[in-house]
Amino acid sequence: MTASSTSSASTPPSSLVMNGNGQPVIMNGGSASSASANTAVANGSLANGRLSNGVEKGNSGSHTGSSSASSATSSSSSTNQKLKKRPSDLFTLVIKIIFIQLILKPIVQLYTYLTLPFYWLAQTPSETLQKANFIRATPLVKDDPSSPWVSTFPSDYKYVLDEVNTIDEMMDKVHNYFNLDRKALGYRRVLREHVVTGPDGVTPLRIDGRPVKKRELSDYNWISYEEMIKRKNHMASGFHLNGVNQRDRVVILCETCAEYLMVELAIARAGAVQVNVFSTLGDSGIAHAVQETQSKFIFTSFELLAKTRSIIQEYNLNIEKVFYTPRRVEEVNDEEQKECDKLVSSLGETQFISLIDVEQDGEERGHEVEDRCKPIHKDEIAFIMYTSGTTGVPKGVQATSYQFVQLLHAILPVLAHIMGVSDQHMYVAYLPQAHIFEATCELLALALGAPLGFATPFTLTDSAPGLAKGTPSDFRLLQPTIMIAVPLVLERMRKEIFMKLESRSPISAPLFNYLMDYKIKWTQRGFKTPIVNALLCKKIREQFGGRLEKVILGGAPLSASLQALIKAALDTTLVQGYGMTETLGACLCMDDYDLSYGRCGRPLRGVYAKLDDWAEGGYRVSDQPRPRGELIIGSKANSLNYLDKPEMNAELYEYDKDLDIRWFRTGDIAEVYEDGTFKIIDRKKDLVKLANGEYFSLGKIESILKNCSYVDNICVFGNALANYLVALVVPNPNRFGKLAKTYRVPRADATTDPRLVELVLKSLRETGLKNNLKKAEIPTKIRLVTDEWSPDNYLTAAMKLKRSLIKARYEYEVQELFTDPLANAE
Repeated sequence: MTASSTSSASTPPSSLVMNGNGQPVIMNGGSASSASANTAVANGSLANGRLSNGVEKGNSGSHTGSSSASSATSSSSSTNQKLKKRPSDLFTLVIKIIFIQLILKPIVQLYTYLTLPFYWLAQTPSETLQKANFIRATPLVKDDPSSPWVSTFPSDYKYVLDEVNTIDEMMDKVHNYFNLDRKALGYRRVLREHVVTGPDGVTPLRIDGRPVKKRELSDYNWISYEEMIKRKNHMASGFHLNGVNQRDRVVILCETCAEYLMVELAIARAGAVQVNVFSTLGDSGIAHAVQETQSKFIFTSFELLAKTRSIIQEYNLNIEKVFYTPRRVEEVNDEEQKECDKLVSSLGETQFISLIDVEQDGEERGHEVEDRCKPIHKDEIAFIMYTSGTTGVPKGVQATSYQFVQLLHAILPVLAHIMGVSDQHMYVAYLPQAHIFEATCELLALALGAPLGFATPFTLTDSAPGLAKGTPSDFRLLQPTIMIAVPLVLERMRKEIFMKLESRSPISAPLFNYLMDYKIKWTQRGFKTPIVNALLCKKIREQFGGRLEKVILGGAPLSASLQALIKAALDTTLVQGYGMTETLGACLCMDDYDLSYGRCGRPLRGVYAKLDDWAEGGYRVSDQPRPRGELIIGSKANSLNYLDKPEMNAELYEYDKDLDIRWFRTGDIAEVYEDGTFKIIDRKKDLVKLANGEYFSLGKIESILKNCSYVDNICVFGNALANYLVALVVPNPNRFGKLAKTYRVPRADATTDPRLVELVLKSLRETGLKNNLKKAEIPTKIRLVTDEWSPDNYLTAAMKLKRSLIKARYEYEVQELFTDPLANAE
């Protein structure tokens, strides 16, 4: 992964607010001689949180010897107009240059070199660098890069995981390691809520496909470990009393909440099989999961009842019972109550039963099913987890409870620092629990005895859209010390930071950029920056509760520049990991001492990682200076296989008798560094071959171009009969809206106005070139689209593109770009 780009120099200041929906993921399939990402970050400079000239050098990953493509220009005379800086813009730019370059920079440099000897003695940076530069993993066969790489970890991680084989056993024995009267699960009651409408005052406002509701919330209420264990046992008995038998499959289609976790534990206790499905999968995907698993039971949240009923009806699903969480809003009027009653009324043969009733049944009559409410064997299939459908129909990944315990063994080093003091920490849970990343981190936090505070992206921060006036944010109340995130979340953090900075004064953002540059540079040299931390970072940390110690990144690769900026701004440990549903979560992860950026760390405990040649893409283990190839992961924690996919299982899974592990081919291209850390540089399925025989990595190109300030999302296309790329662009409503206003173009005509299209294309080109894309890798034609891309339609829950669906939806537009000579014609 390489650094993100700076905003285009030709764009107006209004465009400098960051894109809040793009994922800054740079899949660098660069030449083997490219510089390290952390060096690039350290030597670059930030432009509103984006590196402007510290990008990794070398081939950007098109796997071509040479390429040629002229810049696209419009045939229309109006599109030849250039975006000129207004006098006020030039005045602001001069002020920035004078303040930063002529006043601040000399003062900071003088202070730095006068105090450097004192910092050297007080902070001992050489020790920090020594910890950062150790060998983290080595190949099993010395000097053979094709051999599996393994890491060495301390052996003093003795804990409950060492004496259990299943998740249910783990929960039965945690009392031997900590008191059960401590906090376990925290939640907020919804006192009142109202739906937020859009500009027309009628249509509900939606973000990522979900309606925005302003909520008045209570403080956090807490369930102790003792109460949680009792309740999940009662739920398990209640499920049996309501017809769920051992090995029955129960679909979980639910928003993130404390009940979700308790139901997971209850299903394990009951000996049923848990089927995890993303609520954003789409109706057909959800129906596919229910039908493929032959599930007769669904657990859902009240908010998804209407969706659940609709899917059952439309697809004629054979569902016996739907268990649901009660409505969270405490104050409802008569009309709303009638609507609630309709949602939980019987639907044909399908009954709707409140989780409260299930739990109460188990508490009162659990003795009736005591003999059959038991967990299944550790090696039986206990989980079927559906992927997010990035490449088409979602796949059901099958795993045992024993494999989940092995996964917790593997990732234990990531949270080892809280062992023995876990009650002093706080884990904030807000990502989709159907995502394996969130699910496994929650289970590990439980195993270690940490409290989990449940939150939602709509109420997470002070500026979150779902907070009613006067209601404190989840971060403010929880004050978390541990947080996991995906790149999208960090991108929105960056957006929020710079929106606040730019609202203060013209020099606030440049000042912040300069001081973050300064901090990143000296952190890479082993130093700390207490003055910068006190002046800037403390205020930013307060927005996230003030106690954040560790942020763990996963779900998608993270750009080096975004990682550097957020780590510096939050003054926290920020590590990136790598994993998949098929590996049951993280299999690679950085350690706390790693100062690199853009990598995903070393193999975790008990994990083997190796590379295999992919000649078609030009990646070989023999590449210099670092081995490159398809990443293959081996572990006892790897899933068993895909449900009902024998051909795919034979292709991607392989059992190793010698090591007693299961190998899985990830489809991701990685390179391994001298210290044993890995970096994801490409994706096999993202490569497209053009008419001239050149290969291009679409995902890598999209990740770079998303950093253009006018872009909210982008999907790039290639054609085997063409020698150039085209793209569909979802414009950023704020930045593009201001651009349209500047040119006095009505909102309804903005996406088709040739001047604005040309300006976006020009900005895309500049963004790509500044990040070392070749001209041939930059789309020569684009089409601006007005549709919102969200998890409800063209994005997965992890905000990845559903490329096949996008291609089907815009088939005519894409074909027109390849055939119309007047569409951004060269």
